[in-house]
Amino acid sequence: MNKLYAKPLPRLSGILLFLFVANLISAVAVSYASHSSRQYLNELFEVTQIRDKTQAEWGRFILEQSTWTAHNRIETLAVQQLGMRIPEPLAVKMVSP
Repeated sequence: MNKLYAKPLPRLSGILLFLFVANLISAVAVSYASHSSRQYLNELFEVTQIRDKTQAEWGRFILEQSTWTAHNRIETLAVQQLGMRIPEPLAVKMVSP
């Protein structure tokens, strides 16, 4: 009867298995970190573009507001639509408090 006996593993095989698993885990972690970094960078670019568009729109609103509230425009509208006029200096009466 010839029995086949398994040879015992060398002593370093456990260490090599551990190093292989650690290397595999490290590779997966690097891949995951790179992917996350790219996603965050893309999100940063999108948010930056939204910020830039919002700032440009804010600038246009400020310009529009200054146009609508210009003194000569208000005066022109007051004269044309409301029939207002600048009073003569003799018609102005000062009231003391």
